[in-house]
Amino acid sequence: MWKKVSIILLLGLIFIGGVSAQGETGVVFSMDDPRGDSAGPGTYTYPQDTIFPPELGDMVDLVGFIVSNGPNTTRFEFAFAQPPNLHQPWGGEGFNFHRIDLYIVMGGKGSTDTFRPGAQVEFKRPWQVNLRIRDWKGAYLIHWQDDDPQDPQAGIWQGDVEGFDVNVEGNSIIAELSHDLLGPATSRWKYYVLVGLQDAYGPDQYREITKDGGPWTGGGGCDSEFDPNLYDILAATDSSQQAQLQWKAGQLARLQPVGPGSGAGLVKIIIIAGVALVALGVAVFIWIFRR
Repeated sequence: MWKKVSIILLLGLIFIGGVSAQGETGVVFSMDDPRGDSAGPGTYTYPQDTIFPPELGDMVDLVGFIVSNGPNTTRFEFAFAQPPNLHQPWGGEGFNFHRIDLYIVMGGKGSTDTFRPGAQVEFKRPWQVNLRIRDWKGAYLIHWQDDDPQDPQAGIWQGDVEGFDVNVEGNSIIAELSHDLLGPATSRWKYYVLVGLQDAYGPDQYREITKDGGPWTGGGGCDSEFDPNLYDILAATDSSQQAQLQWKAGQLARLQPVGPGSGAGLVKIIIIAGVALVALGVAVFIWIFRR
């Protein structure tokens, strides 16, 4: 009798494992970001030179972020209010205004500082992997422990390997990395998404935001190293973004990661427990019926 029960329970556990594994394929995490919040803490303005188009604020206005697993790649989609290639004064692959950093929190030891100074923020939870995105094949995959910030070529450069692509698709910048470079995303990962303007000569190639601004710098910040050089971050509300990007002299703004909530984990546990109970109930029913 118990042998039969054990077989049925084993089949139930195999089914549970299939449900759990299926939860890690396809879209693993998606989140909308408020439209019209690309002013940093609410005060930022854009560079004044005429090369910067009037639509620039919408071009770097993050409105969504999707992480998904394919058969061989992990895909990160950064969606914006306007196509990133709406204007391309400097050529490139199609997003030459954008400077994006994705910091991934996988758990365990890591860093609460950005890989290099430039974004001028810090993090509440440590990150382990940084996906650095800039036009002209400027994408790198960086590990907090293995790579040296003093090395300008630190990390895995997209031009050196297969399976590391960054492209524009509609209103989105898409980064795809093979599972050989970065394992499949899991529901345990959390994310910091930072969006600024690129500047080849700026700190970590971010365009600076100063107090008064100018032809080539943004305004509404301060003339120190403490105000974030970011126009948008991934946050649930405009007020949450503004609160996170607030800074004061001597202290950087501290950002909170986003990711699948604890509620999703609880639902998953309930589903698994429910399937286990059903399997047990079936086993008991069969045993009683065959006595």
